Amino acid sequence: MSFLDVIPHTLFRLLSSPAHVRNVAILEAIFEQFFDDFAFAPKKSEVLQVIRQVLENPDFRSVSDDDETTPSPETADYVIYGRLRDDGWIMEVANRKAAEVYMPREAHALLSSLITLKEELKVDISAEASLIDSGIIAAYQDPVGKVMNIASARRQAVQLRRSIDGVLTSLHRIEEDLMRSEGLADLLARFMERFVEKILLENYRALKASAYNPMRFQRSIQTNTDRFINDEGQLARAAVALADQGLVADIATAESQIIQDLMRIRAVFAGLGEKLDVIDRFSHRLERRIATTVRYQETARNVREERLRDAIRLAFTHWSAGNIECVTPLVEIPVPYSTATLALAKKAREPVEPQTREPKVVDPADVKREQMIDAYVAAMDVTPRAVAERMRMLLPDDGGFFDLDQFEPESARDIAILYEARAGALASNPEFEVRTSASRTVNRFISGPGVLVRRRQGKA
Repeated sequence: MSFLDVIPHTLFRLLSSPAHVRNVAILEAIFEQFFDDFAFAPKKSEVLQVIRQVLENPDFRSVSDDDETTPSPETADYVIYGRLRDDGWIMEVANRKAAEVYMPREAHALLSSLITLKEELKVDISAEASLIDSGIIAAYQDPVGKVMNIASARRQAVQLRRSIDGVLTSLHRIEEDLMRSEGLADLLARFMERFVEKILLENYRALKASAYNPMRFQRSIQTNTDRFINDEGQLARAAVALADQGLVADIATAESQIIQDLMRIRAVFAGLGEKLDVIDRFSHRLERRIATTVRYQETARNVREERLRDAIRLAFTHWSAGNIECVTPLVEIPVPYSTATLALAKKAREPVEPQTREPKVVDPADVKREQMIDAYVAAMDVTPRAVAERMRMLLPDDGGFFDLDQFEPESARDIAILYEARAGALASNPEFEVRTSASRTVNRFISGPGVLVRRRQGKA
């Protein structure tokens, strides 16, 4: 099925006709006046009034389609109204004695998309990354109630990637337009109008300077998507909820779709940093190229091009008058740069004296210090696996609960493990059962809510 099977091809007649400028203005006016929010169905007389207001614009009085006879001003609005109705942009519905006007769903969707594309170079993606991050977190915490957040986050991630790609493609198009500039003034005017104002200052640089820079949420989104993909329990709950809503055929298909959406989101943000770097390098190179072109043209002006042209014209004038042995007017012209006119070096460079490389003496104390620092950093890198291994050494063998307040740290690593355990590092580990109380307990090492931990039955 192609998109023309959904959107009637007749909708494109007005958009491709000789009077498409007038027709587009009428469609935009009707859409903005009545169908943008669709609060009520306008009457036919109200739609005709909006068409008349557009036709009163002097820019559209002489515009007409090839198949249109020259209508009188009193009937032009009815002719255009009839074309809108015949092509499927509007439809009449009889309501008692009045005729109400509606816009079909296909026409409304097409016109909404085209109006969105009107400001092509605008990049409104400041809050996309924040919405994606919060949507994934909410879906992971409540997979049954917020499962639809995953598909919404995937659409937002794809839109974010398309917007970033749009900045890059716009830069390429602007480069082509700048290189076709006729002179220095035109080059600078186009550069300031298209490159500086529309691309960087209004959109891309504002995005990078904003608190909603997508790179700010990159690590959080990648971590949460990996966490969701690897959590079979939450995936199963989300898949059951999606299947219960009738959006997929079965639970297996729902789980596969959720995993694909999460992987798509992760892939977008994995390559986002590289795309932003490409845009930065390209924009910097384009700015350098424009600056070099301007400097070259300013330098060429010092040759006094106009004076040289006038001198050549004067020489040809003398030759045309028969004065073959005239004195050349080409005087006081700066000497061109060449190898013959460049200044020579005053003296030769002094030869480089050979030097003997001496091996650097390494202090054993520095080596030992670096080893101790590396060992400390490795020891303080507390992962959920390290917390689980330490808890196995502390939990009683009878399967009873162990209160973290009884944990006496023996080193700085134990203090870090106690901190991570209180922060919930064991909550996602199926080997342990964790019970947390709402009341906070005061501990001389790490204070926090009361936490009881024990091995699950059959996990010993």
